[in-house]
Amino acid sequence: MKKLRICEFRELVFSVSMELQCAPTHEILDVFFSAFLEQLIESRGLYYGGGVDLGFVYRAHGSATDEDRAAVSEWLSARAEIKTVIVSPLQDGWHDGAQYVH
Repeated sequence: MKKLRICEFRELVFSVSMELQCAPTHEILDVFFSAFLEQLIESRGLYYGGGVDLGFVYRAHGSATDEDRAAVSEWLSARAEIKTVIVSPLQDGWHDGAQYVH
């Protein structure tokens, strides 16, 4: 089960979708993502893969938590450059579906 990352060994992640207030320029994206990664993601021991439209938050080993989800949602919602943000519930990062929930 450990090698398959199932049951008690599964790793949970969550997705993040954002919409910016204005059309993104390279400068706006550089400043925003630098702050996002340094101030929030790295400080919590997390990783982010993706862009503005859709990305995933995860840990290298182990699972993201509901506290991580709340922190990401709060940080993004407080940013002036963000119009809307959607943070998904925790989901299995390796398998799609509920067959390995136990």
